Amino acid sequence: MGLLFLGAMWWAKGRDPFRRVDFTIRTADHGRAKAIAVLPKTAARPLPVVVYLHGAGGNLLGSGNELRQMAELGLAVVGLEYHQTNDTAFTAQFSALLQHLRRQEWADPYATAWVGYSPGAEMATRFALNHPAQSPKLLVRLAGGWLPEFDRLEPPAAAAPATPPNRLIRSHVLLVHGERDELFPASDVSRIAGALRSAGATVEVRVLPGQPHRLEPHRGLVFRLIGEDCLTRLKGPQAWTAYHSIAQWQADALPLWVCWLPAAAWAIAGVYWQRRGTSQRITQGDISSAEAQATTAVLRKHTGWKRGWRWLAGIFLVLALGRTALQLIPPQMAINETTLAIARKHLLQSHEREDFDFLAANPAWHGPRVRTLLAHVQLAGYNRQLVKWKLDDALYREFVLSPVISPASDHALDWRRPLWESGYPRIRRAHNLESAANTIIHHLRERVTVVDGGSLPVEIASIWRRQLTTKQGFERLCVAALRSVGVPARLNSAGKAEFHDGTNWRDTPRPLQ
Repeated sequence: MGLLFLGAMWWAKGRDPFRRVDFTIRTADHGRAKAIAVLPKTAARPLPVVVYLHGAGGNLLGSGNELRQMAELGLAVVGLEYHQTNDTAFTAQFSALLQHLRRQEWADPYATAWVGYSPGAEMATRFALNHPAQSPKLLVRLAGGWLPEFDRLEPPAAAAPATPPNRLIRSHVLLVHGERDELFPASDVSRIAGALRSAGATVEVRVLPGQPHRLEPHRGLVFRLIGEDCLTRLKGPQAWTAYHSIAQWQADALPLWVCWLPAAAWAIAGVYWQRRGTSQRITQGDISSAEAQATTAVLRKHTGWKRGWRWLAGIFLVLALGRTALQLIPPQMAINETTLAIARKHLLQSHEREDFDFLAANPAWHGPRVRTLLAHVQLAGYNRQLVKWKLDDALYREFVLSPVISPASDHALDWRRPLWESGYPRIRRAHNLESAANTIIHHLRERVTVVDGGSLPVEIASIWRRQLTTKQGFERLCVAALRSVGVPARLNSAGKAEFHDGTNWRDTPRPLQ
């Protein structure tokens, strides 16, 4: 059991794409502060560094999702348990943290970004104003408010001079703010941008439509977008050519059975040595003659019964092996008339055969394996029983069951299961098609980055595994993901994804940008 447990731990660690480093920051007059660095195993060292300062009432434990969301893009993300009410203590802690990071081999000191949320954004901005020599390459203010320090920076009503007299902030500043922020009005963002430009910063403003202060329910997507900005700003647009997704990392990890081989070898060795020891005891006379005679008598008494049970067990074993072979071997074979006939007769339930015949009639199935076709039939049918909306058979088969999205480029059709496993838990309580579509589209953008590039994957399974694609590829992924959870979807004549809301075809919701 111990080896099985160690094998499972080995397997789990091999699939974990992150290394976590806990450390403590010490200051001369303000005690210690806990910190953590989340380092991706998927990117080469040294790594661009993002320092994240959480909001009011937050802590390192509560910041885990944000740290991982940015780290999976190939960034070393550092969180700090900083003093939220004492500026002097924060300055000491943050200075000590920056000094510590400059000494780490995994950190690139020339590629650093600070991301602050709410009070964290204000603390980071104040530190940058007071310590311009330590300004990062990128400063991200997320849902931050006005600072008293901005009063002396705010340009007068007249036009500001073309060049500020003092460049107090040497960073590129990204202001990200929710349109419906209930704590800091979005109308203040333009004033903050003007004050920062007066301090010498280059400022970019992004107001997120319809988002409140806490950015729910799309907080994960917001931090994905911020992480993409950080990587592009710190490493350049070419950074995406070396991007290695966590999905690809986990797909390349050792399977569980390999990690359990030592336990299996130990068990086999134990049985072997136990039997060998018993045989040696009999040979060497360690068992008395009376014991040997009694044992022989018992064995003779039960020989007939044991022989019958062995024959019966052998018959059942042959039947079980035959059934297992029927379930395992034909699905691995290429689709042809013979394998389709076997699958239709032996591998399907009666209510699945009409859907099977509909898919099998499509010429796109000349090439894939039988298991791919079976997965679409069985999983789509199972999902149809789970969702709360109902579709007529024609709409279901053409725009949910069918994996063919664009016949000219659909070659690998084995995408339904991974998309369903990721998407269905998020829409299982959705009561209508529109709500489900909105949830799925934002979830996809939270997991997949959209960039410009000619050599990016276009097949659905490859896009999901690489977590990187073009705008056209993302539209195709949207259609596949919607179909995987039972929402009718297709590409329109312009190559854009659209879904059926039960009455009409509509454009799919657009994720936050």
